[in-house]
Amino acid sequence: MIKALILDYGNVISLTDTKAIDEAMAAETGIPVEAFGNLYSTHRSDFDRGVINGEEMYRRLLQNNGYEEAAKDTGLLKKMVDIDLAGWRTLNDAVCDWALNIQKQGFKLGILSNMPYQFLDRYEKEIPPFVAADYACFSCRLHLIKPEPEIYRKCLEGLGIRANEAVFFDDLERNIEAAQKLGFRAFVWTGLVQAQKDWLSCL
Repeated sequence: MIKALILDYGNVISLTDTKAIDEAMAAETGIPVEAFGNLYSTHRSDFDRGVINGEEMYRRLLQNNGYEEAAKDTGLLKKMVDIDLAGWRTLNDAVCDWALNIQKQGFKLGILSNMPYQFLDRYEKEIPPFVAADYACFSCRLHLIKPEPEIYRKCLEGLGIRANEAVFFDDLERNIEAAQKLGFRAFVWTGLVQAQKDWLSCL
């Protein structure tokens, strides 16, 4: 029996355009947009894990791309972090309403997201599913990131359910595959309409 809906945040609850974030960063800093292209494959995991802050993440990125002077500019680094975090703040209100309505029907609502603590410090209390969640599982607080199996187990533990009692949505296939290996009913997020169908198919 399904007991919980668990949602990722980025590109599920949020409306995030990482290309637009990179373009805004380039416009504000004068650094070519190409310099930001490998951020997610090189330094983001340490940021999401809570090992480094955003300023250090961007310092490493700039330094690795040869922008030595920019990497020393603390004001510039702070501006970059501000642009980055703000780019993840826009919500998909329809998804928020859907998730909260499912919770009102008696199901538990969980959040399972790779999010940095600086984002949570600024915006956590403004995001309705975060506030309402029966358990919100964030990478920075556990020093674990998806698709590492232990973060999924921590989420289940926090919700007090088993894997086969959860339906999980994430926009990244590798995170869904990891959840499925643990027994979750898990689906790649392609939009709310399909998610509603997938959810109903599990009940």
